[in-house]
Amino acid sequence: MRIIFLLFISLLPFPIRRYIYIMMGYKISSNCHFGLFSIIDVKKSANFAEGSYIGPFTYIKADEFYMGKYSKISPFSFIIVPKVNIGNDTKISNFVIIRSGHLTKSSQLFLGDLVHIFPFVMIDTSRKVSIDEEAGIGPHCNIFTHSSYKSILQGYPVTYGDVSIGKRVELTYNVFVAPGVTIGDDAICAYGSYVNKDIPEGVMAAGLPAVIKRNKEQIIHNIKIDDNYIKITLEKIINEYRENIILITNRNPISIHLCISQDVILDKNNSIYVLYNSKIIKRQIIKYAVFDVSQRRCYNHNLNQIDFDGFRKYLSRYGIRFITGK
Repeated sequence: MRIIFLLFISLLPFPIRRYIYIMMGYKISSNCHFGLFSIIDVKKSANFAEGSYIGPFTYIKADEFYMGKYSKISPFSFIIVPKVNIGNDTKISNFVIIRSGHLTKSSQLFLGDLVHIFPFVMIDTSRKVSIDEEAGIGPHCNIFTHSSYKSILQGYPVTYGDVSIGKRVELTYNVFVAPGVTIGDDAICAYGSYVNKDIPEGVMAAGLPAVIKRNKEQIIHNIKIDDNYIKITLEKIINEYRENIILITNRNPISIHLCISQDVILDKNNSIYVLYNSKIIKRQIIKYAVFDVSQRRCYNHNLNQIDFDGFRKYLSRYGIRFITGK
């Protein structure tokens, strides 16, 4: 009966649905939006922070569900986990399946800030799965916390174990992570890898099973990261964005100001300010956006949202990501 009721209200305009969900005890902050045919079935505690978005044709079932600020669950995603905690500015893409295949008291999902789960990912949360901030789970990856099918009474192994994926980890494409595995911060798992043992921090692993191929010193360019390097790199990215902006946003180029190690006065309307080790001392305009690279924060102050989102997404091509908010 409950699912029929939730299906019915999924057809209603969002302002009406929002009111009904609040009457059911859900906490829904401002600027949230749930798409048509999105079914959200949370029994105990549901909390949707400012700007969170759930796309159409999405199904969520949980006992406890928290979704952080400006996080997004794209259409046609499917989440059935007793306890879910999603950080800020995290994205779950289309056609992602996250479910507790073998439900236990340990079944839960934790996603840190700025995590990106790409399309067609499958995550089994029979035990706890923890994916820390800025990690990227590439298309067609699989993460499992159980490995069991054949009978243990016939001597076959049955394995259960939590999976922990560290900060800024990259699972590139079609990577399988086995139960009980911990992957350290900044590690990279290459295409088609089968990860059945722990991976240390900062290394690149590949193969069936995955073994270490390179350490962090072999991956990172041996360069001096100073103001000059930051300036040259950001100028190159900004110029590329200007050349491609019509293709990206279908809008004319917007004014972008790069400020390196200086006090900044915001005095040009309809502009984007990119800061590095800089401080805003005065605001004289009402339409602008700020991307603070050193603080990893961005915010939009009345600038056209298409321009803001387009530039932000372009920076993410280079691994430059931001938490929304001052």
